Order: sequence, then structure tokens, then C-alpha cells
Amino acid sequence: MAAEQSGAPRPHVLVLGRAKTGTTFIAKSIEATCPATPVRFVMEPKAEQDFEKAGDASASATIIMKVLYDDWSKQGDMLDRLASGAIAPRFATRIAILRDPRDEVISRFMYRPFSWLLKGQATTKDIDRWAGVLEQREKNETMTFFDIYDEYTSIFSGKHDPAYEIKAVARLCLDYAAYLKRHEYVYEILRYEDAVENNFSAIEKKLGWRVSKTNDLGRFAHTKRSSASKNWMKWFNASDLEKIKALMEPACAALGYDDWTIEGDVDRRIDPEHHSAYARRLVRQYRRQGGPVRTYLQRLKGRFLGVR
Repeated sequence: MAAEQSGAPRPHVLVLGRAKTGTTFIAKSIEATCPATPVRFVMEPKAEQDFEKAGDASASATIIMKVLYDDWSKQGDMLDRLASGAIAPRFATRIAILRDPRDEVISRFMYRPFSWLLKGQATTKDIDRWAGVLEQREKNETMTFFDIYDEYTSIFSGKHDPAYEIKAVARLCLDYAAYLKRHEYVYEILRYEDAVENNFSAIEKKLGWRVSKTNDLGRFAHTKRSSASKNWMKWFNASDLEKIKALMEPACAALGYDDWTIEGDVDRRIDPEHHSAYARRLVRQYRRQGGPVRTYLQRLKGRFLGVR
């Protein structure tokens, strides 16, 4: 690349977003199309030394860094320092991802049992029972979201009720919207809904290259489920929507999602590949990657090294 040969700064990219909003898929798409080689992908830094290592590598490689807002929103001024360029890598482009909070609720709903499995808070038998509930929903589209959630809480005992979970998502979305408002001149906004349609025009001018979505997430493939938008229309019927709107309407509006109309011809069938089969696929991956032994080692690491 000519810019590299002339000694111009490398086009490092920061991708900021919240959990389960498509940040991995988008960041990997940017990495896959980046013309400045070599490229190094940095996945969800958890400690300040992770940023320092990326800074050290930024002189010889183009850094594409994915940062979860959830990990850093309550931890000092690191996000502000990244936004201002006060620490290396000094990003040429900073991108913030937005996704419909109603779809985020569904995405979290599908992934949360696997996260509990990794933490030793659920068993593979629990996940299998959960997959069975999803199979019921796949066969019976009249089941409501809250019907399914009742089954969910009976399997994963001691977990929060749906109203608590939905309000928690709403609070995080409002917090994220406020952060982006404070830094509105720093970030290029990309909506997940555009990205899944292979439309990256909102960020391409700033990046300086064309981006196409990738289906190859490598070792992060487990983070991908359906890569679709408006799933909430499949999952929420009129009675569900009334309750959910009362819990999160301001949060949706703050991120620009203020249409609560369910399309009249929406198909409420859900695809097993992205639901019951997805749950079982994650369990198979868990077993291939060491299963309970891996979970035990991760818990020890977190206990003694403070790694989350």
C-alpha cells in the first residue's frame, strides 16, 4: 500500500459496540477487506495491558480492534482516552455499532445459556432441555415470548426474570446512547441492520476502502447465529410487545428505533438452525474445546489473576 511505503500512519480501526450487536462480524469484515497489510485483529481487550500490547504492535501492523462498551463503560476513563487518541493505537477511524435493542434481547436470550455453561453455572443437560423448549416454539408459532421465558427460568433456576433482563438491556442502551452523544464527532455510526444487508457505505468514506461482509469468523464463529434483523417481529406477538414497549421504549428511541409496528404479513416461524440446532451446536463446540476442564481452568484464572 502506497501510504505505508511513504511512511504515512497506518489506518488503525476501533470498532465499539455492545455485546450481541454484531461487533465481531463487522470488525472481521473490516479486517478481511483492509488493504493495509499485515493486519492484526484484537478481540475484546479486558485489561489495560491488552491496549498496551496493541499499541506496541501498531507500528508494524494495522490494528483492527473490537471493544465491548459493556466491559469498559464503568472502568475509569479508558474509553475517553481511546476516543481522544490519548493512548496508542491512535485510530484513524472509530466506528460505533448500533442494533435494535429488541433484537438484542433475542440475541442475548439465545446466547446466555452458553455463557452460563462456560462459567460453570449451567450443564450440558440444561442446554439440551433448553433446546427442547426451542423445538416446541419452532413447531408452535402461537407460543409467546413470555411463555418461552417461563420455561427458560424453570431450567436455569436462580436466574433473573424477563422484566429484569429487558430493563437491564434498556439501561445499558440508554447509557451507550448518552456516551455516543458526548462523542458524536468522534465515531462513525454503522447500524447492524445495514451491515447484514452488506451496506457499509456509512463507514467506507472514512475508512478509505470498500467493505464486504464476511462469513468467515474463524475461531469466533460461535458468536454468529442468524445474521438477520427484525427477529423481534417473529418472537414478539401483540401481547408480548405491549409489555416490552413499556419496559424499553425510551431506550429504543434513544438509538433511533421508534417504530413498534409489527408487519401484517410477518412469518412467525423460527428456523431450527438458528435456535434449537444453534444451542446444540454450541454444546458440541464446548465439548471439543475441553468442556468442564476448560471451564474449571478459566474460573481459576479469573480467581487468581483477576481475568474476567
